[in-house]
Amino acid sequence: MATTMQINGLEHMALGDFPALFASLEAPQALLGDYRAAFTGPTWLQRIAGPGLWPLGLGGWWGKRFEADGSGVNLVQRGGELLRIFPIHLVSAPSLLDGKPCLSVRYHPECPFPWPHIIDDLRSLDERTLLGMTMVNAGALRRLALPFLLFKA
Repeated sequence: MATTMQINGLEHMALGDFPALFASLEAPQALLGDYRAAFTGPTWLQRIAGPGLWPLGLGGWWGKRFEADGSGVNLVQRGGELLRIFPIHLVSAPSLLDGKPCLSVRYHPECPFPWPHIIDDLRSLDERTLLGMTMVNAGALRRLALPFLLFKA
């Protein structure tokens, strides 16, 4: 498990260093409740991640809510309210990144493009923090994994 100091140090890691860190982590057993999101990785990625989600319909992304049955939803902060959008479901699966076990977030087919093609693989950094790796499940883009954090609210 990672320490707080290590989690804080993620903002200084190069994008190419995240796959090895992710491979060293274990899959969480189950997720339940609200998880607050934070962008991590190189400064340039942290600066463009939030604004980059607006044209994709996920602007104001706050985090994710997971239910006991494996269903869930993305949470966005808009107009002072926390809204639920883009339903998701969790599956235990080999990571698209390294083939090792993880909990994988899958978007429902009725979500707008590109979300049905997006996979968020999750592993535990500590008992309250998840490292997520967002990937596009299509062609050469499968090689690009973008990191984010989820903190148990």
